[in-house]
Amino acid sequence: MSEIDGESAGGGADVAPRISVIVPTYNRAEDLRLTLESLCAQTLPVDQYEVVVTDDGSSDETRSVVESFAGRLRFKYHFQEDLGAQAAPMRDNGVTRVRNAGARLAAAPLLVFLDCATLAGPDLLAAYLRAHTPPAVPGRAVAGYVYGYPPRETDDPDYRCPPGLAEAVRTLTPQQVVDRYRDEPGFRDPRHGEFEKVGFDLRNRIFPEELFWSSNCSVPAADFWAVGGFDEDFRGWGLDDVDLGYRLIRNGTAIHLSLDAWAIESPHERDGAVNLAGFHRNARSFFDKYQFAEPPLELGWLVMQSPGGPALATLETLNRQVADWTHQCAGLTVAAELERAFAPIAPDERVAVFGAGAVVPAVRQRCVLADFDRQVVDRLLANGAGARHDVRHNLGIHTALPDNAVDTVVITSRLDGLWSAFGSAILAEAHRIGTRVSVLTTNRRHG
Repeated sequence: MSEIDGESAGGGADVAPRISVIVPTYNRAEDLRLTLESLCAQTLPVDQYEVVVTDDGSSDETRSVVESFAGRLRFKYHFQEDLGAQAAPMRDNGVTRVRNAGARLAAAPLLVFLDCATLAGPDLLAAYLRAHTPPAVPGRAVAGYVYGYPPRETDDPDYRCPPGLAEAVRTLTPQQVVDRYRDEPGFRDPRHGEFEKVGFDLRNRIFPEELFWSSNCSVPAADFWAVGGFDEDFRGWGLDDVDLGYRLIRNGTAIHLSLDAWAIESPHERDGAVNLAGFHRNARSFFDKYQFAEPPLELGWLVMQSPGGPALATLETLNRQVADWTHQCAGLTVAAELERAFAPIAPDERVAVFGAGAVVPAVRQRCVLADFDRQVVDRLLANGAGARHDVRHNLGIHTALPDNAVDTVVITSRLDGLWSAFGSAILAEAHRIGTRVSVLTTNRRHG
């Protein structure tokens, strides 16, 4: 492992940078040159930021490219040895290890993550400072806009990069590229439609972390390390950034969007099959890690199982459906129907209840009490139900309980409004964990 430091032409070595830009790379010297050139052209004075290039063992001209910017950028170059096959899965945009290494070297209170081959718009760094209300304060992470990023290999012109883009990013400034291609559907950020649905305010989205991508984002260093940085157990492409966003939100850091902090993803070869395999591998790791601890994760798992694969619009739509029903049935208690359901169940049986509600009758059985409403779960815990029962914030699509964990699963009428959409998945989970299933919903009876 080796490191070199470079000081910008403007000096400022004694002035602490306000932003540290972390750029991971591996054998993409010319793409890296484009990224660094774009960082030289920022409206923010060059002595107010540093660039930390983290190299995962490149064997090309990467080091020479970085050194050629001496006198133009304040930079740090971190090189770690090629670990061969062990490191290979991490080199397709899932470079959690080298991103963390860069963050450890960063001197600024605000971290910006930018992929290699991503060209920063001229106002990107200034826009991030504005978004964080300088000086950078805890409490928000920011997703930047990314032009030119294709979400998948496709023949759909609305998702295909426009012809000539690869040449344009090498001969024009980022601003000129955006001016030329702005109206091309395939040039827009693939998240644009989802941004529009929430009025470009990610706080209006139920699962905003799905749109928090490390190709262009910012987070205060204190917040980043408070949740442990990127999880280095993720390998290959995908979900390491969503996982970071998930932990940030649950630690009190909101995710915002900045359209002004835009960048352009330069077209480059992608191995779609390898990326997809890495995505599914990381998805399994993600769901295993959190044990399907809440309905959005259960819904994410359901979307992952669909024949068409994951789509940005799908998960939020399902989350919205659950949220709407949660609001409608906020006052619905099922204590009476549970009392009837428990009457024939032996005292020593193990029971799970899906849609338990906030008022549970006194029963002799120890139960798993699951409900999709976070407030209901909190009320159960506040009333002491957790002392006797296993209380969970679950919809019932996936509970993370082992096979045959209980003797009987009771599904209450609190799931009525969700049954048409999720009934088959809930029944499948109930039969997986239980020997018998009793469905009390008014939509469908099952003995």
